[in-house]
Amino acid sequence: MLKEIHEMGFSIGNHTYSHVNLKELTEKEQAREIVKLNNLVEGITGVRPKYFRAPFGSNTEHSKKVAEKEKMLVMNWTYGYDWEKEYQDQKALTEIMLNSPYLGNGANLLMHDRKWTSEAIEDIVKGFQKKGYEILDPKLIETPA
Repeated sequence: MLKEIHEMGFSIGNHTYSHVNLKELTEKEQAREIVKLNNLVEGITGVRPKYFRAPFGSNTEHSKKVAEKEKMLVMNWTYGYDWEKEYQDQKALTEIMLNSPYLGNGANLLMHDRKWTSEAIEDIVKGFQKKGYEILDPKLIETPA
């Protein structure tokens, strides 16, 4: 499935091998979580990930150094709500995503592969466009060389 997603032209990022809180791991374990996944993704797609987002937004100084060594851009989200109970339906999620006080130029939005997110995404994108925002292809984001 990963290879198919890559072949469709989507960028594959690193979110650690087992989705753990990096702040609860030793430096060696943190490095293993990041590098192991990079190796796996590269083995499947032929391309090493260029983006890193720590689970729970829980970066450490060491994880940032590992990402830098791996030539990845450390990213985090500006806002996201789809895991919160009150936003787990299409209408509520669309409303909060379009009217969040955190919406602004350059916002990086966190959304998960959930039924209600899938149902809301078209309305969210159209709503952003109506407000004058554009959706940026991640390939346009400058990453470490």
